[in-house]
Amino acid sequence: MNNEMPDRDTLNQLRQLGLNEYESKAYYALASHGIHTAGALSERADLPRARMYDVLSKLQEKGFVSIQQGRPVKFSALPLSEAVKTLRKQKEASLQDELNLIEGLGKDLQSKLKPSSASSTPTEEIVWSLKGRDSIYSKIGSMIADAKKHVIISSGAEGVARKLKFFSADLKKAKTRGAEVTVVSPEKIDSEHSVKIKSLPTRLVLADDQAVVFLNNAQDPEDELGLWLKSPHFVETIKHAVK
Repeated sequence: MNNEMPDRDTLNQLRQLGLNEYESKAYYALASHGIHTAGALSERADLPRARMYDVLSKLQEKGFVSIQQGRPVKFSALPLSEAVKTLRKQKEASLQDELNLIEGLGKDLQSKLKPSSASSTPTEEIVWSLKGRDSIYSKIGSMIADAKKHVIISSGAEGVARKLKFFSADLKKAKTRGAEVTVVSPEKIDSEHSVKIKSLPTRLVLADDQAVVFLNNAQDPEDELGLWLKSPHFVETIKHAVK
């Protein structure tokens, strides 16, 4: 049987999908030359015969190969579109399991790591630095989730639109709880929330007695810097500036 050298770029792309070297070569050979027995495929793909059933079993688990039982057993490559759909579902399920684990661990640790009432006072003013849009937005999301009185979002038109879209569900829940949502921008914008056309000296988000102040206009979201403040005095100052 003539062995055809597989295209290296194609093999690399198959490996990027999660196949190892043997699996990539086996699938390539099946997809290119049709149904094979394990022995014939070993020769076609230039793979060790002793490894073929293990390789093909893994390909079946990953959704790349179907097996026709009989004597001999035959193997066929599933269409790549089907394989990719199966792989996507497997990855999504795995990711969801990981996210559920992270969320569960977070809740468990939060209950264990709560500070004692003696470690802080209600009037204490707190300032922490934040880096990266993901971290900053996570803090803003927590603030909005806790808000009962008011939420104020101040930024340029593009920044306001981005935040309103990202926190849409959180803001709706806040309004359901009775919190007033106000948007502040130097430009006129369309919004279901109360809009104030004003130019504040900085971009920020307020929620009750907490605030996140953006410190820079980084091109890369990972380089964004912010300050989280728990400061009733600062919040009151900004609220008066908005009126």
